[in-house]
Amino acid sequence: MKKKKIAIVHYTYPPVVGGVETVIQAHAKILAKNGHKVKIITGEGKREDEIEVKVIPEIRSLALVDKNLDREIKEGKLSEGFNRLKENIFLKIEKELRDIDVCIIHNVMTMHFNLPFTCALKDLIKKFSPKIKFYLWCHDSTFLNSAYENDIPESDKYPWKILSEFNPRVNYVAISKLRQRELASIFSVKPELIQVIPVGIDLKSFLDISNSIWEFAWDKGIFEAELVMFFPSRILKRKNYEFGIKVVKEINKKGKKCKFIITAPPDPHNPEAIYYFRHLHELCRHLNLERDVIFLSDWKDTYSLKLNCKEIRDLYSICDALFITSSQEGFGIPLLEAGAKRMPIICTNIEPLPEVVKDYALKIDPEESPSRVASKILNYIGNLPTFYMQKRVIMHYSWESIYKNYLSKLV
Repeated sequence: MKKKKIAIVHYTYPPVVGGVETVIQAHAKILAKNGHKVKIITGEGKREDEIEVKVIPEIRSLALVDKNLDREIKEGKLSEGFNRLKENIFLKIEKELRDIDVCIIHNVMTMHFNLPFTCALKDLIKKFSPKIKFYLWCHDSTFLNSAYENDIPESDKYPWKILSEFNPRVNYVAISKLRQRELASIFSVKPELIQVIPVGIDLKSFLDISNSIWEFAWDKGIFEAELVMFFPSRILKRKNYEFGIKVVKEINKKGKKCKFIITAPPDPHNPEAIYYFRHLHELCRHLNLERDVIFLSDWKDTYSLKLNCKEIRDLYSICDALFITSSQEGFGIPLLEAGAKRMPIICTNIEPLPEVVKDYALKIDPEESPSRVASKILNYIGNLPTFYMQKRVIMHYSWESIYKNYLSKLV
């Protein structure tokens, strides 16, 4: 796919703090990460990394640019100053759009904070469409907020009426179904003419995930699986990993995409551990689970993994459940770690594990059939609403998912 030159337009950009600014910055970063050339056109903001930021001070909130002109507009007066500012903005943005393929305008066409800017953009859309594909990203509207009622002298007169006019030259985007319905009412059009693209979250930063684990997780489909269990432990036969592997096979057979991450490499000084490690790989090949059972040590060099405490904590943040399959344990430190991270726990019902978890985990019998255990796990997980909300956030609201599901198709 040919990479695009994309302009994103708004009054301000970070380090200016605001919800829309946060969304714009996330859009810019994820588009740039996927190879597109991104230019921010804004009234205030700073360049960062590979994202160009073109500052045009006249497109900030008009109250900061010209207080008198702002007051006149709110009083229903249009002076020559309005036309001069509009023309000035038009010429400056026109220069920045000449090599652009896609232009995304956030909020300016539905808000009144700088109406000369809004009117200039309307003329620019007419001039450059359809050469440039325009998207009007609507987070809010002046006509949806009663706090702005006193600012509007005559909503059906120029330039105010532009805020409620549907422009067939552009593609409209709303951030929720509520906004879609509200804007459709304002524009007097069918809601289907306005696409809904939700706001996302920067999960990597929010969860403080290392680059190595983040890259590994996306490449290995961790965030796309319906259930990801992991067992942070050494490669020892008493850990009974083969039981967990067979359970994963049964979960997949029941129609759920499941993955199982085993963290540790075998002890190079222990021939029995090396033999057991090879046996586990052979079992995965036999059950056709090579992509679903992931031995983290196999990918250490590929992703520059350190397999240290920080990366193990990262796995607690991105996996769905701790799965201890042991046939023998002395205590079970991962139970404490999972409890501290509020992670669901599935463990074998062997002493001393029940002593630690009490009734706050799913305890399974290692002598039971893998199929029966798989059913118990799915039933247990199915009754945890926080589990499904977390999966929903990852699969639908991470910026990576927003790009894959929506932005990539727009550009």
